[in-house]
Amino acid sequence: MDKIGGLEKKMEDWDTIQFASAKSETKPYLHRRKFDVDRMTLVLMGDMHIGSKFYDEETHKEHLDWCLTTKSPIILMGDLIETATRYSVGAGVYEQNEIVDKQIEHFYHLFRPLAEEGLILGLHCGNHEQRVYKDSGLDIAKIMARELKVPYFAFSKLHKLRVGKQNYVLYTTHGNSGARMPHTKIAAALRLQAVADADIYAMGHLHQLSHHVRTSYRVNPRNKKVERCQRHFILTGSYLSHWGSYAHMSGLEPVEIGSAKVKLHGETYRVRISL
Repeated sequence: MDKIGGLEKKMEDWDTIQFASAKSETKPYLHRRKFDVDRMTLVLMGDMHIGSKFYDEETHKEHLDWCLTTKSPIILMGDLIETATRYSVGAGVYEQNEIVDKQIEHFYHLFRPLAEEGLILGLHCGNHEQRVYKDSGLDIAKIMARELKVPYFAFSKLHKLRVGKQNYVLYTTHGNSGARMPHTKIAAALRLQAVADADIYAMGHLHQLSHHVRTSYRVNPRNKKVERCQRHFILTGSYLSHWGSYAHMSGLEPVEIGSAKVKLHGETYRVRISL
C-alpha cells in the first residue's frame, strides 16, 4: 500500500507541478516573468515548418546559436513542424523530407539545449500542428511543450514581462489570416488590438517580417497630463525558402527569412524592434 501511495503521489506531482503550465486554457491567464537585467532581447520565432523540403535549417541554426550564445529568451510562435498528412490541403504530404514522428524528434534535437538553459518562455500551436488534432484529437503542440518542460500557450497569450524596473505587456498568437499582400498582412496584426490591450502585439502564420508602430494620445491619471503612447505590431517571419514552394507557385513575393527581435530596456521604458 505504501508503494502504491508513493507512486500515486509521484504521479500527482508529475501532473500538477512539473507540467502544470502545459495545459490548454478555457479562460485567459497572465504569463508573468521577471528579468533582473538592464536590457533584454526577446526573440519571436515561428513558422519553421521543420520537415518541409523548403525548411532553411542552416539559417535557422544560425539564429538558434545566436540565442544560445547571447542567452536571449524565445517565444515559439507555432507552425514549428510541417505536419502534412494525407488529409492536408495541397501536396504537402509529398513535400516533406521527414514523417511527422521524425519532425518532432528533429524539433527536440534543435530546441532541447535552449529549453535546458531556460531560454524558451513558452510555445504556441499553429494551424499545421492543429492538423493532427483535427484528424485525431491529439494535441501534439501540447506534447512538445511537455517534453521540453515549457509553458504551453495554445492559440494566444497575454504576457507581463518585468525587465529591470520596467513592465511590458505583450499579446502573442500564431494567428489566422488569408492575407496575401504586405499591407493586408500587417493589417491582420493591427486587428489584434481589438482582442487585448497590450504594448506589443506579435503574430505568426503569414511568413512575413514586418513592424508597424501605432502612436496615439492617452490621459495619465497620475499626473493628469495627456501623453503620447506607442503600440508595436509585429509579424514574426518564417524559415521557408521561396523558390519552388507554394508561395512561389502562387505568385507571392519573396520575404526575408528569420525572426523578429524585441529589445526591452530596464532603466527607462523603451521598445526597439529588429527584423
